Amino acid sequence: MKVFLVHPRLGVKGGGERVAIHSILAAIKAGHEVSLVSEQFDEASFEDFYGCAGLFDKVNRFYYRAFKPVFSPRALLYQRLAYHWYRIRDIFSRESCDLVLSTQDIGYVPSTRAPVVQYCYFPEYFSHLQSSSSPMWRVYYAPASLYYRNRVRQVGKLLSVSDFTRGFVAKRWGRDSVTLYPPCPVEAYSDLSSLQPRENLVISVGRIVPEKRLHLFVELARMVPNTRFVAIGSVYGGTSAYYELLRRTAPENVSFVLSPLRKAKDLLGRAMAYVHCAENEHFGITIVEAMAAGCVPIVHDSGGPREIVIDKVGFRWHNLAVAARLIIMLAENDQLRSRFSAASSAKAQEFRSEVFESEMARVLRAS
Repeated sequence: MKVFLVHPRLGVKGGGERVAIHSILAAIKAGHEVSLVSEQFDEASFEDFYGCAGLFDKVNRFYYRAFKPVFSPRALLYQRLAYHWYRIRDIFSRESCDLVLSTQDIGYVPSTRAPVVQYCYFPEYFSHLQSSSSPMWRVYYAPASLYYRNRVRQVGKLLSVSDFTRGFVAKRWGRDSVTLYPPCPVEAYSDLSSLQPRENLVISVGRIVPEKRLHLFVELARMVPNTRFVAIGSVYGGTSAYYELLRRTAPENVSFVLSPLRKAKDLLGRAMAYVHCAENEHFGITIVEAMAAGCVPIVHDSGGPREIVIDKVGFRWHNLAVAARLIIMLAENDQLRSRFSAASSAKAQEFRSEVFESEMARVLRAS
């Protein structure tokens, strides 16, 4: 079967790109011919970041020039959608396939007679509507919302990254979907789970952007001054106003490591706990990675992380005072920490990449 995987913005380097990687591997292992549709990106940098050397030599590549705004940042969403629609349409007008697997935004789904499978992270995620109730933004995004719903009608099967997202897909689009948890590279961290003893160290991992709420991580460190806190992440373009604000306001027990997690994973092997501050995260791959390494997860009680951090695996919190008490409790009770560490490491195995690939192969067969 000829499978076209559509993921126009592979250069983003987030959890969605890991989904694309293991979807490609699942299709190849199942004996399918795979073609990748994407804008141009740095293959070598990508393979180094994800540790997947030689991946793109295994697929047919249909690349097109990377998107650049024509009208400055004005109407950026519409410029991007129009650009990718035109480029993807051009490819599909010349090429045929048996199945389309879209692993990024549903707005990039092509018009095609072939069956379409869409992997959903969150339906119609328009950033300004998450932070503002202004009627102006509702009017601005109304055409995009209509376009997205038109794309939904092109999709035969919807996959959701979590039950949390599945609920939103049903509410927003009136469609049921199947939950398929994303692939997590737990094998890269499992050898750290048995390392003892653990330092009085707390880790957080993620892009250093406001929606990850790392300012709460900094505030939490201020509340627990005898514990060391380290934020591992990336900053787009090497710097940002948010990152500089965090650095200026952080107490002495906070430090920042700008590096891919796999290049700083020794920190996970030494840390006693992992704190996740984002609210209503769709899933949380970094949580699973930290659990695999033996860190006790302490996550905000919302969204997809609630499905990962169940009772006896770790802790969930609504306010920082509770999170602070949990950190102090783990620091003072190594027996308790060890018990939760073992349980979290075992739970992480449920999200192995092999589990995702097996389920994705089954989806492709059934589609």
